Amino acid sequence: MIRHHPPLTRAQLADRIRTHDAGWHARAADRTSGFIVAGRFAEDSSIWSDVKVVYMALQYNKCIYCERVLGAELTGKSEHDVEHFRPKGRVMTWPYAARKPKVSYTFSTGTPNSIGYYWLAYDIENYACSCKGCNSDRKRDYFPILGARGAATDNIAALNQSEIPLLLFPCGVDGDDPAAFITFTGVIAQVRSDVDATAKLRAQVTIDFFSLNDREELLADRARVIRELAKAMELMNHSDPAWQARGQRDLDQITSDASPQAACARLRRARPYRRQ
Repeated sequence: MIRHHPPLTRAQLADRIRTHDAGWHARAADRTSGFIVAGRFAEDSSIWSDVKVVYMALQYNKCIYCERVLGAELTGKSEHDVEHFRPKGRVMTWPYAARKPKVSYTFSTGTPNSIGYYWLAYDIENYACSCKGCNSDRKRDYFPILGARGAATDNIAALNQSEIPLLLFPCGVDGDDPAAFITFTGVIAQVRSDVDATAKLRAQVTIDFFSLNDREELLADRARVIRELAKAMELMNHSDPAWQARGQRDLDQITSDASPQAACARLRRARPYRRQ
């Protein structure tokens, strides 16, 4: 997972959207007012894709959840979904019986409902960009929580306090830092052992929910990154300063926010490579 970079305040994010589309906020506010009057999300066409590229840029065109690199602005819009962290239309029970691989928990993950978080359909802090594997195949209308569902029209800060989302959401200045919850052993994402019980639950559910250890494309991505990182670190041990400089450049690129699986790469960089 990655954080929006740089993590913006609500006002800063609003300014970026306004720069991209001066009239978007007014259109969004008008639609939101209609949802609140109706008590549900209801519209024939949406406008959140109008600001998709703002979120794509914040994420270096990577999926917020699995860190796969997707297409850039000119050609990649169809690869990116605008993900609603809190579902706009309904909330379904998770985990569901037909899920593969199956998961189960000894704690409640929240009750389903038929109205979702309709008042947040156009809340700019409820958005991120994700790949279709994370959003369309997995996120859909699920939103597991530890607490009770918040009241209609509660703002996001209040909801986060009362609901305790079980999914990490690394967006905004108050968003979750994935590195504080999830670590890696080789290509496998794992819950950090040095966090409290609630953080461990949130990390484990996030790993399970997005199948971060079950998707072949993610494991292959991380394996490739680890191989490239090892090569760069070998170059840094070379006797020739020119090769060392090249190794340093490669290392910095592989662990940069713009690179795929950077979270795994940064952790591997912190653990010096040893030839087997």
